[in-house]
Amino acid sequence: MNALAAKQFLIARVIEEAELQQVLLSDVEKKMLYFTEVHPSLPDIYEINAEFERNYDAAEYEDKVAALLRNARDRDSRPSPVREQEWKDALDAVKKEDHYILVMVRQAFGVGLAASGGKRLRDLLIYVAIGVGLVLIVILASMWSTGH
Repeated sequence: MNALAAKQFLIARVIEEAELQQVLLSDVEKKMLYFTEVHPSLPDIYEINAEFERNYDAAEYEDKVAALLRNARDRDSRPSPVREQEWKDALDAVKKEDHYILVMVRQAFGVGLAASGGKRLRDLLIYVAIGVGLVLIVILASMWSTGH
């Protein structure tokens, strides 16, 4: 799945879940799901973004969309392992680009989706732990050899 198809999949799932739960998403909120500064997907996206910044609370919106994403994935995953694979494919594809919906995806599903930063941090921590372990081994070996 490419990033555009992934984004379309996630947007469709958010809108459908909002309808199922009877959660109001205004036209501006729906259009903001498409927002990206890299390559605009809607002709009026910058005007929509300006209106959103004037009239909406971004944190509240992000919480609402993240909850819809979580609920949609939970609903989809129970009856269908195929649908769960679609979610995995979409999440893998969308994290490769810079889209506003990725903020809500990360909020909904955790930092494990951080593009490459999360993996790099984990790797760094592993290397630091190995280094500390080696230093402790050298210190203990030194103490043991001088004690006997």
